[in-house]
Amino acid sequence: MITLVAIKTAINTALAPLNLDVYGGEIKEGFVRPCLFANLMPLKSETFKADTSENLVVVEIVYFSANKTDIENLQMYDLLKAIFTPILTIGTKNKLVRNFRAEVIDEQDHIYSVKFDLSFYDEIPDNTPPDEDMGTLNLNLGGYEYGIT
Repeated sequence: MITLVAIKTAINTALAPLNLDVYGGEIKEGFVRPCLFANLMPLKSETFKADTSENLVVVEIVYFSANKTDIENLQMYDLLKAIFTPILTIGTKNKLVRNFRAEVIDEQDHIYSVKFDLSFYDEIPDNTPPDEDMGTLNLNLGGYEYGIT
C-alpha cells in the first residue's frame, strides 16, 4: 500500500541532491532563499474493485529563488523535470509522473510553482475479521445422534 507519508518521503529523498532546504506547509516565515516547499494534495481515492483503489495525488513544489529571477526559475524547472520524470520511485514501487507543469505564483517575488500528478492503483487491505470456528453441531435424526465438526 502506498501512503501519503511514503510519497512525501520519496519526494524529499529525490530533492536531497539539490542541497536546498525543503519545507512543508507548516512553515510560513523565517525561511532563507533559495529553498523549496513540497506539498501533497490527495484529490481522489475511489474503490476500483473490492481489493483495489484508484488514486490521484497532486504534488506541488514551490521554489523561492535566491535572486528572484526568471532564469533561476527556468533552471529549477529543468532540474525538477529531470529528477521526477518519467518515474518517481516510492519505496519499492515505480509510479509514472504525469502532467508536469509550472507557473509563477507571485510576479513580484518570482515565486515558482511546479506541479505534477501521480495517478495509481493501490491495494486495499482486507480488514475482514477471520471466521470463528463454529464448533460441533449435534443433530438428532430419527433417534440417531450425529456430531458434525
